[in-house]
Amino acid sequence: MDKLKIATAQFENSSGDKSYNLSVIERLAAKAAAEGNQVIAFHECSITGYTFARKLSKDQMLALAEYIPSGPSIQKLKDIASTYNIIVLAGLFEKDENDNLFKAYVCVDKNGLVAKFRKLHPFINPHLTPGDSYCVFEIHGWKCGILICYDNN
Repeated sequence: MDKLKIATAQFENSSGDKSYNLSVIERLAAKAAAEGNQVIAFHECSITGYTFARKLSKDQMLALAEYIPSGPSIQKLKDIASTYNIIVLAGLFEKDENDNLFKAYVCVDKNGLVAKFRKLHPFINPHLTPGDSYCVFEIHGWKCGILICYDNN
């Protein structure tokens, strides 16, 4: 593919309200697809919200976080990608089977998870575990990577 048209979107999310935030993501993804975009990228923690998390306990963070790729938000992104024929990138808090918490950013297409990056420098909450690797993946033949905020330094 010679050209890849990518939309970027940022919105005022609702802290901890994944259902609302995913509804906005869906609306903006539909608009981007209708305008001919093949990919749409949202901001850090666009699914879960971000700044409010600095005050959350570990138990509250675990209740908000999801397993990736089996969590409901990834399934919803897959549905959005399939419905509108667009690849979606978005952020959320992730938990693992050992109750470690991460700030994750995912790339999802109609088949599911394409890539996941865990923020290397997660400052917002003391219960977050730093990621330990970079990711490189392909979208329509284009090599892509993910960095979150300060990780770009």
